Amino acid sequence: MTSKFKKGCLWGAASGTALICALAASGNAHASGFQVRETSGTLQGSSFAGMSTLSSDASTMFYNPGTVGQYDETSYSTGGTIIIPVAKAKNVSASGGTLNNTQSFSSSSGEDMANDAFVPNAYAVWKLNEQLNLGISIASPWGLVTDYEGDFAGRYYGTTSSIKTINIKPVLAYRFGNGLSIGAGPQIQYLDAEFSKTVDNLAGAGEGSSKVSGDSVDYGWTAGLNWEITPATTIGLSYISKVEHDLEGKIKFDSAAKGFALPYTDRNVSATVATPESVTFGIAQKLNDQWTVMADAQWTNWNTIDTLTFKFDGRTNAAVATSTSTSDEYKWGSAWFGALGARYQYDENWAFTGGIAYDETPIKDKYRNVRLPDSDRYWVSLGTTYKAADWADISLGYSHIFAQDADVNLSDTQLGTFKASYEAHVDIIAIQAKLKF
Repeated sequence: MTSKFKKGCLWGAASGTALICALAASGNAHASGFQVRETSGTLQGSSFAGMSTLSSDASTMFYNPGTVGQYDETSYSTGGTIIIPVAKAKNVSASGGTLNNTQSFSSSSGEDMANDAFVPNAYAVWKLNEQLNLGISIASPWGLVTDYEGDFAGRYYGTTSSIKTINIKPVLAYRFGNGLSIGAGPQIQYLDAEFSKTVDNLAGAGEGSSKVSGDSVDYGWTAGLNWEITPATTIGLSYISKVEHDLEGKIKFDSAAKGFALPYTDRNVSATVATPESVTFGIAQKLNDQWTVMADAQWTNWNTIDTLTFKFDGRTNAAVATSTSTSDEYKWGSAWFGALGARYQYDENWAFTGGIAYDETPIKDKYRNVRLPDSDRYWVSLGTTYKAADWADISLGYSHIFAQDADVNLSDTQLGTFKASYEAHVDIIAIQAKLKF
């Protein structure tokens, strides 16, 4: 029989590996906006239906800290998700403006600008006494990587975009005698952002590139409730606050940009950006010993993404008085995510899940750009859980995401025009290991 010591060592090694991977992982947004919904291999197989109600796996605590109080024993969970997106621009047309009309804008359609990604996670719930539990989650809930070739026709509007996060949530939860559990705690979030684009030679032919980057560690909070109203019916409600980041970093230019007759100069940079708040609620209904159905809805307040301004500590080009800052308008709105799923307990060892979801984009057509040509999307998912031992379950989940075509139509007197229609889809494979003792 495997000892508790061995089990603890196994979980420690797994979660430690997940944390190391998280520190190096590139997030890739495959929910609305730049959200990375893929925080649980267990929930992946139901399109995240059950994210506010299920307490079958510690990984569900990310969306509802109230579930932490429902565990009767110490439980650990660790896993990872492979995200394989495809996003291509078609019907591309572009022309130069007053600053870059000597350049070529003839790049062809069909370039895949989305990068594959691996997103790890680790969770733990410790039972402190009969009513009180302590939980902690480590995940990467926000992220973005888009990367175009150097001859991309829209390169003056953006080439590489990268957002990476690590989110740590300690949670304290209390379970009442009537099946109600409430939980709350802080969230500690690290964010690293990097944006590149092409810059023009202001004194003649040629072009260079710029890269602005910054990072910060900031804080928010989360709270939720999970209520087993009856042995067959559970409801959930949770809130995750926004986290406002004060980024500090650099804007750097390549050797070509620094070698122009009117050269560009590296500067320190600061900016403010916030990851959004959200409210999630849902219900799970056990129909019999085998079937459970789940329904969840989540509202995300993306209005925090309005105008992104980078402020420099001096002019990036001495010949341009306004080069002490740069701004991009996003004007995002709120968005809804809704999921419906079911779980079938085949026997004591095997369970199967399935689900569908609708994921609304917060991006308005007028403000859609090359950095994130997002659109509404639809999820279809399947999953399974196998009890490998009394103390270990393994879950696998697969999702295919269908995205609607997204039109980008940009026009600027100095930078020129860019038009394209983006088509995209995503395949997601997730695994989760649940360990308890």
